[in-house]
Amino acid sequence: MKIMKMKKGLFIVLLISSAIYGQEETIGLQSIKSVDPSENYIEAELISQKVKEVLVNSRNYKVLDRESLGIVLTEQEIQKQITSINAKVVEQGRIAGAKNVIGGKLTNVEYKKALSLLKKSKLEGQSLQRAIFSFSIDIIDAETSQTLETKTFKVGTLNTKSLGGLTEQEAFLNALNPLTKDLEKFLNKFVAKPIAILSIEEEKGGAAKKVLINTGETNGAKKNDKISIYELSMVNIGDKQTQREKWVADIKIDATEGEELSTAVVVKGGEELLDKFNSKAKLICKSK
Repeated sequence: MKIMKMKKGLFIVLLISSAIYGQEETIGLQSIKSVDPSENYIEAELISQKVKEVLVNSRNYKVLDRESLGIVLTEQEIQKQITSINAKVVEQGRIAGAKNVIGGKLTNVEYKKALSLLKKSKLEGQSLQRAIFSFSIDIIDAETSQTLETKTFKVGTLNTKSLGGLTEQEAFLNALNPLTKDLEKFLNKFVAKPIAILSIEEEKGGAAKKVLINTGETNGAKKNDKISIYELSMVNIGDKQTQREKWVADIKIDATEGEELSTAVVVKGGEELLDKFNSKAKLICKSK
């Protein structure tokens, strides 16, 4: 199945099978590349670990990165061998069925004096440093290596949430950590992942009336989002196969229930949807 960009006009991969709920998607994670690897390899590795933390904590992904491949190196060695490491991540990601690979680039890092610590403190007289940096995160199609989405994060401007740190590494981490929520929103919005109809919440006269799906606020879902569901099947054309999409039903989200759940009313095609759900058919959902 080809990867679909999750944005306006996005495609949400929807596999109608309660057995799928809870399964983790495999996703490749490349090491972040520093434009100046001789100077900023530690900062690049800190960003890599932050992205990995976000993916793992989401509980949606099984992360395939250099560590899971048994490549254990120092930050400096990672930057020296980053091209071959990232190529191996993509290769293994394809084998493991990963739809997406996450990559990125650290483009700029500098440190400036922030302020002196208050008098009568244990560290009186020492100055804090403030990290100023920018980096990009890319969503890459594992099959074609095409960049599907990219976003640049700029940190350390006047509206920073961090006052800095005593060391450069502490200052960098203190500036990076407040970005956790922004990284979560970006990654969860644009990384295509299978979701499931967990249950038929209401049915009447042999037709589904309301369903529960495992997508919510974290994925950008909101009330009145309209979704069309199609059944997927393979059709032989000569000596090759092509994928057919046959319309099944239209649904509309009527309420989000937190970060991962929403209920949707069936607007049209309730009988067909109930039948396909019970027979565990493979379907795809396209937002309208």
